[in-house]
Amino acid sequence: MAQLTGGQALAQQLVKEGGEVIFGLPGDQMMHALDGLYDVTDRIRFITTRHEQATTFMADGYARAAGRPGVAFVVPGVGVYNSGSGMATAYATSSPVLQIAGQVVRDTIGRAMGSLHEVHEQLDVVRPVTKWQTRALRAVEIPAALHEAFRQMATGRPRPTHVEVPPEGFAETAEITLIEREDYPRSAADPDQIREAAQVLAKAERPLIVAGGGVVLGDATDELRELAELLQAPVVMTREGKGGFDDRHPLALGVMWTNPRVAPHIADADVIVAVGTRFAGIGAKAPTRVIQIDVDVNEIGRQYPNTFGLCGDARLTVAALRDEVDRVAPSRPSRGAEVQAARAAIIESLRKLPQCKIAEDLRAAMPDDTIVVPGTTTVGYISHMRMDVYLPRTYIGSSYMGTLGFSFPTALGAKVARPDRPVVSINGDGGFLYCATELATAMQHGINVVALVFNDGAFGNSNRDQRDRFGGREIGTVLQNPNFAKLAESFGADGMQLKHADDIGPALKEALGNNRTTVIEIPIPRLPSPFVI
Repeated sequence: MAQLTGGQALAQQLVKEGGEVIFGLPGDQMMHALDGLYDVTDRIRFITTRHEQATTFMADGYARAAGRPGVAFVVPGVGVYNSGSGMATAYATSSPVLQIAGQVVRDTIGRAMGSLHEVHEQLDVVRPVTKWQTRALRAVEIPAALHEAFRQMATGRPRPTHVEVPPEGFAETAEITLIEREDYPRSAADPDQIREAAQVLAKAERPLIVAGGGVVLGDATDELRELAELLQAPVVMTREGKGGFDDRHPLALGVMWTNPRVAPHIADADVIVAVGTRFAGIGAKAPTRVIQIDVDVNEIGRQYPNTFGLCGDARLTVAALRDEVDRVAPSRPSRGAEVQAARAAIIESLRKLPQCKIAEDLRAAMPDDTIVVPGTTTVGYISHMRMDVYLPRTYIGSSYMGTLGFSFPTALGAKVARPDRPVVSINGDGGFLYCATELATAMQHGINVVALVFNDGAFGNSNRDQRDRFGGREIGTVLQNPNFAKLAESFGADGMQLKHADDIGPALKEALGNNRTTVIEIPIPRLPSPFVI
């Protein structure tokens, strides 16, 4: 044990847990915590954001690019509310984000005395978007609270956690026992169930694999590829599953997300193997048999009743299923040519959309290992469907949360995690201005990403709804925008303003070659929906 303040205990326990970066903002209740972090600045980097929403967005980007937890740091009340969109996004994407938050003075918690930043029952505020949450009232409780938060993120389904501490907890000195970091074993699904699933697959005539975000989070990409090759099964990815299976592989079919072009091929399968996906909206109809692999038992069978569940770690379970299939199933003729013909037809249909060329031009301009963070924007949507991805942890979306404005700060967090990789953020004009002030964060901390801003002078998807579904009755969707290139330059970043979207390829190559924070503004017309054929 050692005599430490609560702030020092926080800092030293974070070091023991392997924490390397904190994304945060200072504030009244957090000053003793910051003072404790001062002692470990050689081991933990503190990146100051310009708004609390960016703390959790950046921590999420860091976590998904690095494959280890990201840490956010906010004041109570308004800080927690501001960070909520990032926490909700991390929850939707099963991303391990630890939020360290303050509380009001210990004796006033729950008494509605009007303390600075006070909200009633703050733990209830974060409960819907966290896997686990706790309050450490005293300094001696902080190491155990942090250790359990990291355990929760490292076991089962990795979702956000929240630890809050009142100011006295950070300020007081006590005899503190720090806790050593642990490695938590993972386990495959039940062997008998794996053998039963393999027998089903051995008899399948047209199996298909749906690869979800759990393939990427569970580091199961190699095992999944080997299983697909044994089965000669086409692989369809979810948005979060992009990168879990190399789009260059002959069995790669496409992305299923609200994509009517892929749905018939899913419906044609007699057995679907779903790995690490909540499995919503794929268009499969009974009596299609589903074998669902997920670390979260609550996800199994949620969408389709005719489901055989394998609850376990994605990599270990897929590996065990691969080995059993290899033992009991006959060898199969290649379906690569069939799958590639189907994929070519899907791509040809997508190329009827003008935004498809943008996605293809972007892919051609980027190195294979570029990390792409698509926003909730028309070009982001087509990127889900058409942008090829080759490696895991190189495509970071917002999943079902559809978080407008998350792309740029999330890209900054990804770049902090992987400074060796190019990072590109795809934004609409509306979404970019949610967090454009984080250009200051990028410049202050030397985080060099390229932010693409596709400017159609509107919240384009909502505006399209008004044009297509409401007779062109536009209200609340048309925008007044700045010159985004000059806005970037005012922060000290590079700014480029293109005349036409056809110029995006050369401009992006130039920006990536400069290795500086760069905003590229690209004019686009109001674009059609990619969700209808």
